[in-house]
Amino acid sequence: MPALDLERERRKLDRLITYFHFGRARRKIRKCLRLSRARDLAFYAEYFAAQEKILDGKLRHALLYLEEARRLRPDDGCTWNDIALCCAEMGHYRQALNRFDEGLRRDPNCATLYHNKGWLLHTRGKYRGAALCFHKALELEEDREETLFSLGDTYVRLGNPRRAEKFFHAARRRLKGKSAAMYRETLRRLRALTE
Repeated sequence: MPALDLERERRKLDRLITYFHFGRARRKIRKCLRLSRARDLAFYAEYFAAQEKILDGKLRHALLYLEEARRLRPDDGCTWNDIALCCAEMGHYRQALNRFDEGLRRDPNCATLYHNKGWLLHTRGKYRGAALCFHKALELEEDREETLFSLGDTYVRLGNPRRAEKFFHAARRRLKGKSAAMYRETLRRLRALTE
């Protein structure tokens, strides 16, 4: 499998994790890790090894692999994103924001970086900044379900139920058949807005 296929596999892996399909994600990681090592593709070997550690909850170990992947490919937005997410999950929020910003400087067209920076700002109660990030992510990938959902949630927090409803409806349409759990949660949020 050429490197281009491993890029496609990275995108598929991101979707599996987003939709909480962790068993399938683990199988994909193992397959890609074996292949990247067999083909001596160092960047992918480091990246997929990090993904395995992330799913195992070993974030410090994951960071070691991700830092090596970053060294091998310094402008890869997905690697910067995962470094930032590991920092955030370990409670290093300022460091995570710095990593998101550096990733966006190096790869300004990475919708995932904007989305997850928005997620972090949202969790920290910075809803206006989160909304800006989510909107930028949608400029780059207009049908990104998790961003549509997150914008709905952010507008609820900003006290704008009409805009929230608009984004929850868009997320619902995109989620159908992709993630039963996220679809149900979107319906629950829509019901809460109309009660």
